[in-house]
Amino acid sequence: MTKRVLFIGAGNMGFAILRSFIDSGNESFDISIIDPNLSKEKKIQLPGCSFYEDFTELVDTVQFDVIVIAIKPQIFNDISSEIGACIDDSGLIVSIMAGVETNRINSGLGKDIKIIRCMPNLAALVNYSVNVAYIAGTVDSSQKVTFEELFNGSGPIKWIDNEDLMHKTTALSGSGPAYYFAFTEALIKAGESMGLSSKQASDLAIDTFLGTAALIKENRSPEVLRERVTSKGGTTAAALSILMKNNCLDNLVKDALVAAEKRSKEL
Repeated sequence: MTKRVLFIGAGNMGFAILRSFIDSGNESFDISIIDPNLSKEKKIQLPGCSFYEDFTELVDTVQFDVIVIAIKPQIFNDISSEIGACIDDSGLIVSIMAGVETNRINSGLGKDIKIIRCMPNLAALVNYSVNVAYIAGTVDSSQKVTFEELFNGSGPIKWIDNEDLMHKTTALSGSGPAYYFAFTEALIKAGESMGLSSKQASDLAIDTFLGTAALIKENRSPEVLRERVTSKGGTTAAALSILMKNNCLDNLVKDALVAAEKRSKEL
C-alpha cells in the first residue's frame, strides 16, 4: 500500500532529504510538499512529487500517513493546528525542527500522536548527514521502518533514548559542519596573512580538510592520528603548542557547544 507523505518545508535540509530519498529509487511513497518558496529548479529535481504553496490548496479530506516538519522552529506555532488537521490519528510525525520538544509538538497539533524527532545536518546534501533520532510515543515497527526508508539515503541514523540528548546532539553534530567550515576559513585567512595567495591558501586548507576526513574515516581515533602526525620538536608540535595551550581549544569548543545547546533549549 502506498504511504501518503507530506513534507512541510523543502529548504536546504528538507530538500536534501527528499533528493536523497528520490535517488534511492524507492517508489512506495506518494509525496506532497508544501513550500511557498520552492524554486522551479528544485521542483525539477523532485520528480513524482506534488507541490503546494499552502494548506488551502490541499483537499480538505486529505489525511497523511506521515508528515515531515522541516520548517524553522519559529514558524511552527503559526501553522501547528493546520498540520494537526492533516495527519491521521494513527499517523506519524517526523520533526527535524531544532529545539522543539515532543510535548510542544503535541500541544500545537491538538492531539497526542506518534513522533520521531530527527536532527540531521547539512551533509545530507551529499548523502553524508548524521541523523540523530528519538522516538516519542508508541511508534510501531512499520513506522520506524518508514522513517528509516525516508532518511537512510541522506546518511546514517543514530538512535538515542533520551529526548534531552537532542539538545546536546544538535549542538555537536547538527551544527557541527559549521565549526569545521569556520576552522577552514580561519586557516585560509591565516595562510593569506602569511603571504600565500587567496587561491593557494584556499586550495591548501580545503584539500587538507578533505584528506584529513579520509584519514579519520579509516581510523576513527583523532587522538591516535594527531599523535602520529606530530613529531617531537617539529613544526606540527609548535603549532599545537599554541592551539592546545592551557586547554584553550578544548575550552573554546566546549563553550561553543554549551552556547548551541542553550539556544536549542530556548527555541
